[in-house]
Amino acid sequence: MFATGIENSYPTVRNGRERLDEMEKCGHYDHWRTDFDKVEELGIHFLRYGPPLHRVFLGPGRFDWVLCR
Repeated sequence: MFATGIENSYPTVRNGRERLDEMEKCGHYDHWRTDFDKVEELGIHFLRYGPPLHRVFLGPGRFDWVLCR
């Protein structure tokens, strides 16, 4: 089995002064349909894909799943 994934991390940069949204940086929020089509075209049948938790998790017991629809 070969699998790949779409990077959804939110690392700190500039000595921890800033955060970098990897999905935003690569344009995935705007091009997610095309990204999934490309995965299929490559013949990849297994994809690691997680929601951007820094946008979904708003606080204890509070979630916004609008980006995951």
